This record gives sequence, structure tokens and C-alpha cells, in this order.
Amino acid sequence: MFDTCVGSVCGFAGQVNPVSGDANNIWKNTGCASQNSVTPPKRDDIPTSYLEAQGWMLCDGRKLRVDAYPELFAALGYLYGGISDDFCIPDYRGLFLRGNDAGSGMDPDAASRVGPTGSGTENGVGSYQCDAMQTHTHTYKAVVLAAVSQSGNAAAQASGDVETSVPTKPARLTSETRPKNLSINYIIKFR
Repeated sequence: MFDTCVGSVCGFAGQVNPVSGDANNIWKNTGCASQNSVTPPKRDDIPTSYLEAQGWMLCDGRKLRVDAYPELFAALGYLYGGISDDFCIPDYRGLFLRGNDAGSGMDPDAASRVGPTGSGTENGVGSYQCDAMQTHTHTYKAVVLAAVSQSGNAAAQASGDVETSVPTKPARLTSETRPKNLSINYIIKFR
């Protein structure tokens, strides 16, 4: 096993019982709020103490005491919230993680991301971006009758561009645009 820096995040394929058990409400007052605010029931999965014995904890947004986790606080500070003697770890439940742009120009909306605590705009680690679909339309040629035909003569006609409607089956339609994905737990190294 290799040494991992405090504050490192990795995927964990096992079930974990979240300590907080609360819904992710960081972005509830932003345009990124989820349509579904149902809190799932707590589960009896791998005890949190097992992960913590290995120096890891679930990224579930919980508040921690600065004096109990000084190394993790040195890595995160108040980036994800907290004040005075308390700080928060990130809440990555239900989210895709994306590499920080760091000036590369690969994230065209980097400057409009929501700050890690759910307020303001920020371009940096921990910033959040709402789900979206790139604006686009599809057109096809349609024949539009310009007049009613008299007997024995063809009707005048014109063609124009018309937008398509929502796709039908077998297209998969849902409330978000997403790639195929697999659910894992994100855990953070605290010692």
C-alpha cells in the first residue's frame, strides 16, 4: 500500500453508512437545486468505524472539530464551510467529479461555477456546476401549403425549416443529461 496525502479523495466500491444521513443541502438555494429532496433511509452497511480505522471517512459534508482533525483542516481549511472551531468536509454524494480547469481553458463555464459553500461564483477546487445540456436544435425540411388548390391546378407550396420535437422511444428520457455511470462512495483521507 502506498502513502496517501491527507485530504486526498478516492472512490470506494463498498457500501458505507453515512454519518450525517442528511440530504445534500449545500446548493438548495441556487439554480442547481435538485428536483427531488427525499432523504433516503439510513442503511446498515459497512460501519463508518471500519473506514475511519484505516484513516478515511465518507465525503458526506459533515462538520468536524479543527482540534480533532488538524491535518485535514490544514489541507481544507474552511473551503467547504464552517467557522471558528468547526470545518466541513466536502459532500460528494450523488455528484460526478470533474478536474479543476486551473487556467487550461477546457471548462468554458469555469467562471460561472457556484462556490463550494453554495454561494457566490468561484472558479476553483470545490466549485459546483449545475447540470445542463448544450443548446442545440435540429431542423428538417417541411412542405407548407401556401394556398388551397382550385380544381385542376396544383396548390402553391413553399418549404421551410421546422424544429423537431422531443425524441420518442427507444431514446431514454429523464430529468437530467448524463453519461452511463456507476455509483461509488467518495472517501477522504484524514490522517
